[in-house]
Amino acid sequence: MPTAPSSSSGDGSDSVFAGSLFVLESAVVDRIGGDVDRQRLGSRNALAAAYLQAGQRDAAVPQFEATLTDARRLLGPRDPDTLVAEGNLAAAYLMAEHDAVGLDLMVRNVASRREIMGPEHPATLTAADALATAHRLTGRAQESVTGHADVAARRSRVLGPGHPDTLRSRAGQALATADAGNVTGAVDLLADTLRAAEHFLGRPHPLSVALRGYLAETLAAVGRTDPARDEFERAAADAEHLWGARAPETLRLRDELGALAGQVRAAF
Repeated sequence: MPTAPSSSSGDGSDSVFAGSLFVLESAVVDRIGGDVDRQRLGSRNALAAAYLQAGQRDAAVPQFEATLTDARRLLGPRDPDTLVAEGNLAAAYLMAEHDAVGLDLMVRNVASRREIMGPEHPATLTAADALATAHRLTGRAQESVTGHADVAARRSRVLGPGHPDTLRSRAGQALATADAGNVTGAVDLLADTLRAAEHFLGRPHPLSVALRGYLAETLAAVGRTDPARDEFERAAADAEHLWGARAPETLRLRDELGALAGQVRAAF
């Protein structure tokens, strides 16, 4: 089944899931000003994120650990930026396949954000959505469905039904629904979310391209080959319009389309 992107490829396609587990937060509030400690911690957080996104997990994890230790000392354990550093470390643990410690830290981080910032603060919802993604990627599909659905409903109230983060949470719910065994239900959720994305954001749009690609993969998984081919073709055309014919996402979608055609030929 389709999975959410894990890092930025530079063509814009991966960044559409900015509220997901693998795109790290840089700040909760704009309080740079003359706060030297906060600036330095932000720079160290950015360095750790760069290591992680470059695949250097062995360098990223200790950098995040040291940043969190100093954030707790300099800013306090309840400071919003300390909670960002804590959430980033949890994500790094999960990316480094330290699932148990990463999930435990992420659960505690979400609870702290709810207590300190409130259950519907955007930063709380970012962490809760990341936790739902983590549940899906560690085999807890039903918990992921419930988590994404809750975040999608809250984001719809706080940000609006057409906000990209709301649509990303709905996409996460659809992917988790497929992983939970209800692939037909996932097709319906993805199709509905794609319609909403095109209504609110337009076409072509990076989020619409990602959603259409997921829909095409899910349609193929339930044997609906012709609609899957049509969606792959539309997604590839939109990707080419946005990023060019040689962009990684355009090529990936063209490859998916070719693989689907090969499967059809092999069946006859």
